[in-house]
Amino acid sequence: MTVYIPGAEPLFIEGNTRGCLLLHGAGGGSAWDQKEFANILHGKTGMTVWLPSITGFGTKPEDLFGVTLNDWLADAHSGLDRLLETCQQVFLVGHSAGGLLALLTASERNEVDGLVTWAAPYNVQSRLFSLLPVMSRIPFLRRAIPERHESPAPRWLREKGWVGYDWIPTSIGPVMHDALKRLKQALNSVTCPALIIQGTADGSVSRNSAQRIFNNLASERKEMYMIEGAPHPIMTDDRYKDDLFARTIEFLKGIE
Repeated sequence: MTVYIPGAEPLFIEGNTRGCLLLHGAGGGSAWDQKEFANILHGKTGMTVWLPSITGFGTKPEDLFGVTLNDWLADAHSGLDRLLETCQQVFLVGHSAGGLLALLTASERNEVDGLVTWAAPYNVQSRLFSLLPVMSRIPFLRRAIPERHESPAPRWLREKGWVGYDWIPTSIGPVMHDALKRLKQALNSVTCPALIIQGTADGSVSRNSAQRIFNNLASERKEMYMIEGAPHPIMTDDRYKDDLFARTIEFLKGIE
């Protein structure tokens, strides 16, 4: 039995035959990041909501060693399958790496009726990130790579009661590098309605990520919205989350 950090447990809310799979990010956070939205979404729409814990998160940082992109994609696909057992329509909402997983999943599953991404990366701002796959293959450079990377969660977020890891393995870098490479090949296979949201003050993903994702989607119905001044963890910032939640719910409700 998996033992979760209190507050990081998965959340399932039974509702109507419209279902939404929520996918959290991979920067050290947990299912906690999206629980407020999960409850608001259900309260305003009656949707069935499934917020799983992505493999390696919500327990202890050491559980991330050896995790692969396929592990995370399996979580997304199994989450979708769970909703499809009772739901006639299914939607995906993902933050950061969870948004990336939502896009990859939608590119492979035509059952997805719509998706919304929050701060999903097309590229990231870290210069070291792009070098990790090469460095990890060269022995003397590999020894220079630290095993751990401090969690990027800001102080204000921790003061709100954030539940997550203080550090994550640097080995997550190549996993994300693989995910971004696959994303660039998969975007033109995403055909469902899509809303791409990013904050203009996002310090984690590239500033043009939302635009690049939007431009490459094959969806006939697609929208992009930039939230002025919003940081990477938009959904937990009291200044921006209401706008984020309202626009996400309005978009999902508008999908027939």
